[in-house]
Amino acid sequence: MNLFFKWITIISLSGMALYSQQNTGLAEEFTRLEDHIRNPKLTDEQKKKNFEANLVNSVRSTLSKRFANPKKELKDLKFQDLQTERPEGTNTFYVKYKNFYFQYQFPVDPETYVTLPSEEIVLEKPEGLDLGSGAHKEEKKN
Repeated sequence: MNLFFKWITIISLSGMALYSQQNTGLAEEFTRLEDHIRNPKLTDEQKKKNFEANLVNSVRSTLSKRFANPKKELKDLKFQDLQTERPEGTNTFYVKYKNFYFQYQFPVDPETYVTLPSEEIVLEKPEGLDLGSGAHKEEKKN
């Protein structure tokens, strides 16, 4: 009986050694995969596609809450319909679409990652408003 337990122990230990050898390098492989996902190597074309898709999807998502029939109203929305501006060194974007103005704050770079904004502000410009006329400046009373 004692010999039986010795053989079981030897077989168990060799099985454990074999199992642990099969998994060596898993931590290193995980780290490489994580680095690849966090720091993608994208071409300029891929960055442009990501950026355009993220902004169009953001505008579509924001405006879908404002229209009675958003699929109909926004079906022809294209990136070319948008005016965009990004202050240097930020993930903040100012976007204009028709009479709507948006400020979007993205949690990550929208050129690199597929994302939606973490913060959004939308303003609708009233018909006929001339933003250059100083309409809200106080008049001096004499």
